[in-house]
Amino acid sequence: MENHLVILGCSANKVAEPDLLPALSRYDGPYYRVINKFLRSSIWPTNLSVGVLSAKYGLIGGLTQIEYYNQKMNRDRASELKSSTTGTVLKWSEKHKNISLLLGKDYLEALNFDILKKNKIAHKIVNGPIGLKLNHLHGLLRGFQSNPRNSAPELPQKTPLYFLPDWDDVLDEDFDFTNDRFSHAKKSERNEKHCVRIMQPEKICDGILVSLAQNLGNKGFLRKFNSTDFGSLAPKSIREHYGLSRNQFAFGDCGAFSYVHKASPSISTEQAVSLYQLHGFDLGASVDHIPLPDIVIDGEKKLLSISEREKRVEITKHNALRFIELHQNKKCTFTPVGVIQGISEESYAKQLPEYIEAGYTHVAIGGLVPRSDAEIIKIIQELNKVRQNLRPGIQEKLWIHLFGIFRPNIQEFIQSSKIASFDSATYFRKAWLRSNQNYLGNNGEWYSAIRVPMTSDPRTIKRLKTSGLSISKLEVLEQKALKSLHSFAHKNENLNSVLNAIYEYDSLLTRNSEDSKKMIRSYAKTLTSRIWEKCGCPACKQTGIDVIIFRGCNRNKRRGAHNTLQLYKNIGK
Repeated sequence: MENHLVILGCSANKVAEPDLLPALSRYDGPYYRVINKFLRSSIWPTNLSVGVLSAKYGLIGGLTQIEYYNQKMNRDRASELKSSTTGTVLKWSEKHKNISLLLGKDYLEALNFDILKKNKIAHKIVNGPIGLKLNHLHGLLRGFQSNPRNSAPELPQKTPLYFLPDWDDVLDEDFDFTNDRFSHAKKSERNEKHCVRIMQPEKICDGILVSLAQNLGNKGFLRKFNSTDFGSLAPKSIREHYGLSRNQFAFGDCGAFSYVHKASPSISTEQAVSLYQLHGFDLGASVDHIPLPDIVIDGEKKLLSISEREKRVEITKHNALRFIELHQNKKCTFTPVGVIQGISEESYAKQLPEYIEAGYTHVAIGGLVPRSDAEIIKIIQELNKVRQNLRPGIQEKLWIHLFGIFRPNIQEFIQSSKIASFDSATYFRKAWLRSNQNYLGNNGEWYSAIRVPMTSDPRTIKRLKTSGLSISKLEVLEQKALKSLHSFAHKNENLNSVLNAIYEYDSLLTRNSEDSKKMIRSYAKTLTSRIWEKCGCPACKQTGIDVIIFRGCNRNKRRGAHNTLQLYKNIGK
């Protein structure tokens, strides 16, 4: 079925919340109720787009974040909007051969049909009473091929589920490692896939944890779009974007560390509920606020008083109670996860009964990243004391998630404590954040990746200024190191020869000769082991020696995906 654009008129009934909401969630008229009901059983069809003609905002994509307002469309306002509205339809028609207009008489006045006819824009005006228009919308939705919503995740049987936090980890699947270049110069033309897809058929996690904080910026799955961009016309399915299998889950959280320096969360509860539902999340966490002892504002550390920290705990609880209330009222289909923040170890557990009473069966414990292993053990022990006093049916259903941590030294305790799930990007990010623990071999040992940074990187250029060499000379050494590594991989060059080529370039990047010599010893261990050849995962099998070369995201993140697979295997999957 070809791409179909439906343009709806805004409605007088609106969700009267002061915070920004997607237009599809802001309006509460009959059209929008039909669409939201459809989304309770199906994910958004890939070839359906929805625009909204608003008296205040003009013609906008259905995902456009808008404020609450009260303004009616009339002939004068329609006349003011006619030029911009018609221009937007012309723009959107480039990707939509079918356009349905479900608009009232006053709204139709905001379109110049002579220009649409002159440009041969095919469109259908759905006339008649509201019932006829709703039947047309029902028919359109039924005609689309759409996958059903994933069922709610069940409790793990033995070991905790592992979620991989996402940081826009997309890669060029066809990156040319031999010639060190992207498959296409334009990013839009590359076959980009998330690392979870790149690693298939291997399963590297039980699901993806996606932060709503990405919605505040210009990158990531939930990046912002201008009101008339094509991306504003339809919510992407989070499950399809990450290529999740039936037994993998999409988990959303608010990304509290991104606004920890602010007095209140940057994301509202209403926003969170709307985004989780529109994009087809399986689990969605309530909006929390981390009660850290101190925060950094404009580069300076500020200590938080006990009362300030307690206020953050109360904000978190208030948001959780509001979150599940909205979830129930809107009949949302994702599983609500109530986030608990605490100051003392005992304060987490004391709140658990109130969350259970509100209707939660899934809770998440936040603010754990800066805490010690001993503190985390104590928090879990206190939670289990409360759990033991819950009704048997609730005890069995209770799902506890630990946000942001993987602690190897206490994993045995965590697994024996009925913790349902956790998330951590530690092994993924080690691929480029450590000097001697970048690649986890399938023998359980860590190895250094071979650093061959790009001379085109401004950071590299800055470090090389003291060398006195020209960029052209540095580029020669850079390419020599890469070619030597590839030659070594094919057993056409010996170890000393490749180490000399690496040292010649690497010595210009480190602080002193001793640092270079130390790294070269680590490199010798990695190369001698030929450890990448002993792993059959997609990253190692398809990338070869480039998986252990520290250079650019296409190598580094493939190595991170490999590390994550090793972690996943080691936690009993």
